[in-house]
Amino acid sequence: MSAPAYAPLSLSNEELRILGALLESERAKLLVEIRHTDHRAFRDELRHRLMVVEGMAVRCRERLKTDEAIG
Repeated sequence: MSAPAYAPLSLSNEELRILGALLESERAKLLVEIRHTDHRAFRDELRHRLMVVEGMAVRCRERLKTDEAIG
């Protein structure tokens, strides 16, 4: 069986700003949790999650800049 195909996520600028704020909040929480975690494997998982969250936040900011430049 093949993987399901998903339509691209379409968000308004307001939704992108909210998503960006949520991602920044999650980023801050992850940094604290990483700092307080002693278990190496869990810390590595948190660092991976942090990289994903930071990448998503960058994409939100870039999309907002592009939309603002166009509009």
